[in-house]
Amino acid sequence: MKERLPLDILNSLTSGVIAVDMENRVVFLNRVMATRLGVHAAEWEGRHAAELLGHVTPHMASAQDEMNLRLGWPADPKAKRSQELEWRVDDQVVNLREDSAALRDANGAVIGRVFFYHDISREKMIDRMKSEFIAVASHELRTPMTSIKGSVDLILSGFAGETTADTQELLEIAQKSCDRLVRLINDILDLAKIEAGQVKLNRVPMELGDIVERSIRGVKSLADQGDVELQVERPDDLPMVEVDKDRMEQVVTNLLSNAIKFAPSRSLVRVALHLEDGWVQCSVIDQGAGIAEADLPKIFGKFQQVGTRKKGGTGLGLAITQALVHEHHGKIWVESQVNQGTRFIFRLPALPR
Repeated sequence: MKERLPLDILNSLTSGVIAVDMENRVVFLNRVMATRLGVHAAEWEGRHAAELLGHVTPHMASAQDEMNLRLGWPADPKAKRSQELEWRVDDQVVNLREDSAALRDANGAVIGRVFFYHDISREKMIDRMKSEFIAVASHELRTPMTSIKGSVDLILSGFAGETTADTQELLEIAQKSCDRLVRLINDILDLAKIEAGQVKLNRVPMELGDIVERSIRGVKSLADQGDVELQVERPDDLPMVEVDKDRMEQVVTNLLSNAIKFAPSRSLVRVALHLEDGWVQCSVIDQGAGIAEADLPKIFGKFQQVGTRKKGGTGLGLAITQALVHEHHGKIWVESQVNQGTRFIFRLPALPR
């Protein structure tokens, strides 16, 4: 009874559980997960997890290299990870949150990894309903806000005649507030379109380095204002990726603007490109104050301005960036330590040479 107790507990959970060894071969599959996948747990013991999960996770290759990368071997088997997934089982979409941590033996040695899958479909549905409401409200606000901004701009330009210094100052405050509200409305509508699947991407083969170079030119004036140096590390033989040029430039520009915003004066923001395991990877690295470990899981959330990074903005830029990377079948994450800077990393599938 004592030997069975741990497995009985795992089988009684309402969340799915998968445990794998250091080679990503299944060592345990609880009843909920087996039922969700439509398989018999005993038949999958010893088989590679990529075979088990590849048919339900969009854009996941069945190759072992992809699964090794996703599970974190061999780079950091001890790390705890959390991400949201969209699975398709029998033509039904299931939204899951995947939490994972190291699997250890009785002596504490890492012998594999354990994954917990929590059904968050209801939460995602409620979130979509809230997003739709916000999008409708934002759309209705856009027209009057544009009219107000246009009127203020005309008065400031002298179209309605001369104004006093005090009036000019008040109008400039109104102008800045209008600009901020317009940016917020545009970001909300942009994110709502992406989440609703209404953004059509015109994907063409391109070098990611070219997009980075254009983005660098676009934020150069912002960097100069903050006395921040921009540097690019770009290999000559980097393979192409299939992207929507404008949307991917938006991704890189968002990450660069974010890094510049939190970079100290006379510091460096570096963009590093390289090829890794069939992915073109782009890292945007700043030398700012960093992000506390407890805040890292919230960094891509909507309206999140966490920890030491509270410095204005709409709080939607990183959420939009993450959504656009996912639309390109890519991955994005953040690595940071307080007082040691921050590294945002995204990767896209490399096209065959």
